[in-house]
Amino acid sequence: MITTDNQIDRTVGLRERVREIMADTFGMEPSELPNSTSQETCGKWSSLYHMMLLVVLEEQFEVSLSMDDMTSMTSLAEVVAVLDRYGATA
Repeated sequence: MITTDNQIDRTVGLRERVREIMADTFGMEPSELPNSTSQETCGKWSSLYHMMLLVVLEEQFEVSLSMDDMTSMTSLAEVVAVLDRYGATA
């Protein structure tokens, strides 16, 4: 699969928007959430905050996430990948 500069820019923008949303939801600074952020590496990413994050993501990106997607979204990278599949943009 060939990716274009436009696709890369869109993904980067989406990742930064998701990082901001995660930071707001978790009560953190975006700079505290590196690209490698996951439930295992972020002490504030509890099951309660996960549910709150999912609600905010659905509202912000106007998507309705499937249960499979919700349970797979356990890292910043996976959140971005799922939202990208839904066609979400920053």
